[in-house]
Amino acid sequence: MNHWPYRLGLTIAALVLAAAGAAAAPASTADQLMQQADAALYATARQYFPSDDAQAPQKRIFRLTRDQLDATVASLLPMYVGQSAKDALPRDALQTNYEYAELLSLNQANITALSKWIGAIAARVRTNPAGVITCPAGASATDCLAAQARAFVIRAFRGDAAEEKIAQFTKFFLASVQSVGLNQATGDLVEVVLNSPAFLFRKELDVTRTGRLAPAQLLAAITYTAADVPPEALNLGSDRAAQYLRSGTDAAATIGAVVASRESRDKLLRFFTSWLEIKEPGEFTISQKVYPEFDAKLSAAMRAETRQFLRTQLAKPAPRLTDITQATHSYVPKSLAAIYAGQASTSTGTALVPIDPQQRLGIFSHAAVLASHSGPTDTRPIKRGVFWVRKVMCMEMEPPPPELHAKLYELTGATERQRIEQSTGGPACIGCHKVINPFAFFQENWDALGRWRTLDNGVPIDASTMINFLDEEPARTETAVDALKLLTNSMAFKQCFVRQLFRFYMGRNEEPSDDPLLRGIFFQFAYQDRQDILTALQMLASSDRIVRRQ
Repeated sequence: MNHWPYRLGLTIAALVLAAAGAAAAPASTADQLMQQADAALYATARQYFPSDDAQAPQKRIFRLTRDQLDATVASLLPMYVGQSAKDALPRDALQTNYEYAELLSLNQANITALSKWIGAIAARVRTNPAGVITCPAGASATDCLAAQARAFVIRAFRGDAAEEKIAQFTKFFLASVQSVGLNQATGDLVEVVLNSPAFLFRKELDVTRTGRLAPAQLLAAITYTAADVPPEALNLGSDRAAQYLRSGTDAAATIGAVVASRESRDKLLRFFTSWLEIKEPGEFTISQKVYPEFDAKLSAAMRAETRQFLRTQLAKPAPRLTDITQATHSYVPKSLAAIYAGQASTSTGTALVPIDPQQRLGIFSHAAVLASHSGPTDTRPIKRGVFWVRKVMCMEMEPPPPELHAKLYELTGATERQRIEQSTGGPACIGCHKVINPFAFFQENWDALGRWRTLDNGVPIDASTMINFLDEEPARTETAVDALKLLTNSMAFKQCFVRQLFRFYMGRNEEPSDDPLLRGIFFQFAYQDRQDILTALQMLASSDRIVRRQ
């Protein structure tokens, strides 16, 4: 067996991984290896990610997300976890359904709720401070109190606090013990620390002469980027950050362990849910008057099916995107019998069962995904098509001009496709709709709830499409499954997945200086059609996009 292509792919990934322990390898070296391995694929990677600008990202400071707040408090104060931050705090502003770092802030909409949430945690500490301070009573305990308060502050600030600040909090605690007693003082310490910017915000500011982040900030950048948790949640001590990153070998081992963790798989599940814009059970916009069977129980079952499917696929030792996009099995509980006619009669919902290969293929044919992009009264094909254009294929489009007449023509006895074709065929619309409509039309066999159908308004559905606007050979498909196979096998889809992964995990849009990294991730992802999700994450977490700052 010839192992050369596989070894070469690993070498390309290793060039990026090496950036965590030393200066990044010259872009030309990685490019040469990719070109030698597969010249055609390298040319495609160059087409999508052309820039050679490898300028380090800007320094930044940003607030922890609500998921990160939950994980950080659970790691720091496991005895006192109560209401989730996601339930207590209003949702932050979203960018294409992602929590972008520059959109996270403390403002009038969330500061009061945040203070109440922290206050409730502190109140639980005051009733039993033993989860924070375990020193014996008496004056002789002063050294113990100081040591434990100090350790708590260091851990809360993830090893990223100046000695002066640590001493200030420790002094405050010791004085409080004398004046109000241990229980009240411990609760006060927790409340003050959790309200501190050093806890609520994460810094990427302090760098060496080579632009490398300081160890504590770098370790936190790795664990929060890859898993949304502080280092301690993965048994990595923030106060010993440097030892995990001493060399390229140490850093690669640390990052590999982080990416392989359960917490990392949990974040991957959140990524897929956000990327696919799967709605919460109470957020679906489908009208129960038009679809009386669509109730809270059905919407919850839809979402649960997809989450269980994703969790199972992502728990594999080396999950591949094809495990998700081209799966021929799913979890189909009896509660979804009305949606998956034929599959639910014998299913308990606890094991994967086959789905009809003529009607469905992978995640994009799940009821939860389809219903999330349907309208109140019908399938809203244009809405579904726009989702595919922007989030699945990463094709940029300008918004329609505000004066444009956007109402579909009423055509008696016509299908929704026929109405859309008639209404969008003019010169003012065709520029965008020649791209939107094919993505819309191939999904028309699924109704607003994701049920398979063959008729629309009593007329046979035409799900055929002509895909001639990608950077690949034009192709015609006749069925929804054929379209899904074609599109999810395309290079355009794979490069978009890499972009979406980057945007979600980095909390920002890509820039030209990110192209060398994205080119490498895309190449290894598409090389021999591996579609290895964890290797893509490991390359991202190991890259100079994480390690270095201007």
